[in-house]
Amino acid sequence: MNPRFFVYLLLLLFVAIYGGINFKKLSLSFKLLSLLILFTLISESMSWSGVFPIKNSLILYHILLPTTMIMLWLIFSNESNNKRKSDYFITILFVFISISNSIWHQYDIFPSHGLALLCNLAVWLSLQTFKQMILLPSNVNVTKRPFFWLATFTLFFYCITFFSFTFYNFHLGIMWLLDLNFYSGFMLYLGYFVALFFDVNRNKYAYEN
Repeated sequence: MNPRFFVYLLLLLFVAIYGGINFKKLSLSFKLLSLLILFTLISESMSWSGVFPIKNSLILYHILLPTTMIMLWLIFSNESNNKRKSDYFITILFVFISISNSIWHQYDIFPSHGLALLCNLAVWLSLQTFKQMILLPSNVNVTKRPFFWLATFTLFFYCITFFSFTFYNFHLGIMWLLDLNFYSGFMLYLGYFVALFFDVNRNKYAYEN
């Protein structure tokens, strides 16, 4: 196994354990985030360890993409009980297209089309969250609000991913783009850890500026 990927898995494991230990203290959105991180850890481990029972482990990504879409929608929509109908319809449409793409088009290769949809959805949800923060200001310092960190690092990661893995099947020789995406994954889960930390301690920081 590539040493840097091993470190990546260790980071995922650390964040997943932190979320698991503090699961009862987490709000619903961040309980879902912890479950998504755990699911990602399991799928990534199976893909790279060779324990997946089907020879072509790319099928894991065909499963992970629509699952991540649904989970991200649930995570972001539970912010202040704000379930926007537009987010719901966009998510359902993207999940349907992603599954259709995996069944009839990119069934035997990396699902870059589905990933493009996931990137667009993640960016949309993140920007909607920033809009929500602006329209509904809080007494809590923005840097101590878990959704700030969640939205910031989700936006950062999926913007980079859109311009790297989205065109995975067309630029296999441009490795620095894939390296950039890989290291942005480290940043994503470090950001998710910070978000989990502030959610666990939200009552403490609710009274601090």
